[in-house]
Amino acid sequence: MNWIVMPVLAGPEMTEAAISDCLAQSVPVRLLIVNQGVDNAFRERLERIADAHDEQIFLWSHEPPLPSLAATWNRALDFVWQAGGTEALVINNDVRLDPRTYSILEAVLTWPKTGNLFVTAVAVTQEQYDARPDPLFDLNPLADPHDNTLPLSKGGPDFSCYMISKTCHEVYRFDEAFIPAYCEDLDYHRRLMLGGDGDKIFSINLPYLHLAAQTLKQIDPQQRMKIERQIGQGSRAHYEKKWGGPVNQETYTVPFGGGFSEPNKVTDGSASTPALQRALAGPPINELTKRMLEK
Repeated sequence: MNWIVMPVLAGPEMTEAAISDCLAQSVPVRLLIVNQGVDNAFRERLERIADAHDEQIFLWSHEPPLPSLAATWNRALDFVWQAGGTEALVINNDVRLDPRTYSILEAVLTWPKTGNLFVTAVAVTQEQYDARPDPLFDLNPLADPHDNTLPLSKGGPDFSCYMISKTCHEVYRFDEAFIPAYCEDLDYHRRLMLGGDGDKIFSINLPYLHLAAQTLKQIDPQQRMKIERQIGQGSRAHYEKKWGGPVNQETYTVPFGGGFSEPNKVTDGSASTPALQRALAGPPINELTKRMLEK
């Protein structure tokens, strides 16, 4: 069975729109919704939706909520693997998906002999999404059984709509200390690159609509301020401690002080410091990856 995982914190209307897109995928899917602390009215709304699709939608509500988005991802993916899944699509609740999203990402992730671990779509604007081409993505170049390569223009990964393999998650688990969220994606990408798997985590030119930054806008202002403080004191502080500097100013290649260190270096604006580039094997980091890491 094909699985989609969707954590939810706020935004009933956009969540229901994302749910409808999941149910409309061109292949059968099961959707695991993880309640990360929605209010009671929203929770009851999600429960009614799950009850109406009891063979297709599963709802988790942790009390208390899991401490971080990374913890949610880990627990949900562990469940998918235990249920027999070998890959899973993980999405935000503020996205809109074309019905072919799952099938295309799965085709690229599982293409024979590539060893791909983590493949994503690319967020676009409303205008770009409305003007998306048909066919959405040309799979014909992948049809040559004698070609072991993927003739794709690869970009940096986009963690709001990604497909991950069981193999990838078994080797690289998400760091649950990024509390409550943010920077866990940058940390994950960095670890795969340092592990020599940078060419196996990438995006393809497959558009999806991302209503970015909508979740925090739709929660109580006091709760939002609390979360923003936690991000600064928790997630961002943890990243700096783990990698010897903030994003794109890291000095460690081994977490928490191991590997080489360049305390007096000046970043060149590339993917997580010149030192990392020298340490990496494989192709150079591309422009999309640079922009992702510079966020």
